[in-house]
Amino acid sequence: MKSPTYVQFKHSGIVLDLPPEEAPIESWTGGENIQFQDRATRRVGGYASFAAPVSGAGPLFAMSVISGEINYWMYCTASGIYVTDGSLHFDLTPAAGLTPVTAGEWTGCVLNGVPVLNNGREAPLYWNLNTATKCAPLTGWPAGATCKAIRAFKYHLFALNVNNGTTEFPSSLWWSKAALPGTIPAEWTPSATNDAGDMDLGDTIGEIVDGLALRDNFLVYKEFATYSLSYVSGQFVYTSRKLFLTSGVAARNCVAEVDGAHFIFTGGDVIRTDGQNFESLVDLKVKRALSESVDPAQRYISCIASRQRNNQIWVCIPVQGYHGLTRAYIINTITGDVGIRDLPGVAYVARGIVNYGSDSISWDSDPESWDSDVTFWSQQNYDPTEDNLLMCDNIGNKLLAVDVTDLNEGANIFAFAERQSMPLGDNVVRALVSRVVPRVEGMPGDTLFIRTGGQAYFGDPINWSPAVPFVIGQDIGVNVLTEGRLISVRFEGATERQWKVHSYRVAFVELGLY
Repeated sequence: MKSPTYVQFKHSGIVLDLPPEEAPIESWTGGENIQFQDRATRRVGGYASFAAPVSGAGPLFAMSVISGEINYWMYCTASGIYVTDGSLHFDLTPAAGLTPVTAGEWTGCVLNGVPVLNNGREAPLYWNLNTATKCAPLTGWPAGATCKAIRAFKYHLFALNVNNGTTEFPSSLWWSKAALPGTIPAEWTPSATNDAGDMDLGDTIGEIVDGLALRDNFLVYKEFATYSLSYVSGQFVYTSRKLFLTSGVAARNCVAEVDGAHFIFTGGDVIRTDGQNFESLVDLKVKRALSESVDPAQRYISCIASRQRNNQIWVCIPVQGYHGLTRAYIINTITGDVGIRDLPGVAYVARGIVNYGSDSISWDSDPESWDSDVTFWSQQNYDPTEDNLLMCDNIGNKLLAVDVTDLNEGANIFAFAERQSMPLGDNVVRALVSRVVPRVEGMPGDTLFIRTGGQAYFGDPINWSPAVPFVIGQDIGVNVLTEGRLISVRFEGATERQWKVHSYRVAFVELGLY
């Protein structure tokens, strides 16, 4: 028998929108709970409860706020506002109470270090960073007025999609008087003695959805258009220009800034813009799969969160047939590779710094086991250069911190990555695959399973082999027996710790044309 030939494969990024035989050879054609980092295919990390038990009933929104050396998390429920330092919780709900809202309606920002929140039902609120003080309405806010979103830019607050108390103006925005450092704006009504103002962007269809600062401009996102506002001072204060006439944003909280660019979920695409041009990050990858899986009835709770230390953005969506955010498309902002992970039906995903209420975690007080712990112990665990994600589980009434453990609240995580329909050299010739030798990193003793499959022609059913166990740190490769003109390979496992696949080699012999 002929000596086998070895061919090496290295895949990066998942492609779902093309038939497997048309996908680039360097791409995976399927995956779950997989992300791409450091040029490797990596199983995602886990999540665990943070600052439990939380106050109120069901967090819908969260925002990280730093005051001196304390990192607070403000979190909002349907009708309450609370804050935690990681261990203690404080009720910040105004004494008069709040009008109940649903997931997707809360927005927030920080101006001059002061956090501001808005639920679209009453005047925006601010907190003075004193845990003994409740949130209060913004100073000078017009009586009876509301807005759908509140954002900060320079020394102004921007109220987007406004209602003056009697009439809705979905294409209008207001900006406040400039605030002195360390304070909030004192006036919202334009006059000759302040620089407050308003603007209408009604020359394109749809209503204003959200906005976010981008370098020295403020981008305003409507449903189907995008505007750029520039500060010019003087009589006009701000001027606007149309940026994109065919691209807007899917919902509030669906824009994130990373390294001088905006990443936007438009509803039908995920794009990146530098304020001048834009490009799709998911075209011919997962663009169609993403947009077609969104539940139209829950589209408004979609959100984007960034993880700058991992060069990632998470596009979090509600999948049809499920409640809440159940899937995140994880995009590497450097390489453009797209991964996919499951979410536990949460209401919101927020970026910030997660610590557990003290400067360090001691050996005795560390809540995780030796095998599953991925956090620091007996040393400083706060680093302002680090960022993390916090998920709002309104059904389980929890805040869930991402990547503080390799388990999903104590449970192993199932993950797989597969590449279907690969030609081994000339795809006219049949091949017999006898061995797969992967380059894998992970916890020694954890077991992955490797399958191979064969096809005679494109479109034929894949004849998958039984799963063969591969013990990390012990096995070099696995023996298989698969025949076909096109070969498929799948790695899967429900392991306790994360694992990485850097590449793999396939051993095969040619069998001829027939």
